[in-house]
Amino acid sequence: MVRKINWDNQFGRRLKLRDLHVFFTVVQAGSMAKAAAQLGVSQPTVSETIADLEDSYGVRLLDRSSRGVEPTIYGMALHRRCVAAFDELKHYADIRIMPSRWPFVLVIGLFGPAYRHNPGLHTGRFAVDFAVFT
Repeated sequence: MVRKINWDNQFGRRLKLRDLHVFFTVVQAGSMAKAAAQLGVSQPTVSETIADLEDSYGVRLLDRSSRGVEPTIYGMALHRRCVAAFDELKHYADIRIMPSRWPFVLVIGLFGPAYRHNPGLHTGRFAVDFAVFT
């Protein structure tokens, strides 16, 4: 029997990439108001997102002051992981240059002298599931 994963029991709530992006932007900007302006949302929306993240992790991620915000030790750890995750996601931009019809068929054949000198070489059709374009 297939059992549905209860994400709320696993993480407290679903972690959204959008929330991590908001957190990342707040740390980079050093202020919730500046981050809100950069993201094009209201400052209360940013504050609520950060509060939800802190509630999910059960730790304070940012130290707030009148001069802005500074990440706590937990915030610095999450920020490093955000940097790694966003860097990894940037590599998936290569997907846009892949052909739209996957998998495609690659046909390899030998003709003339190349075939006569290699009669045991098999040629034929190969299904290609993934290719890397550089």
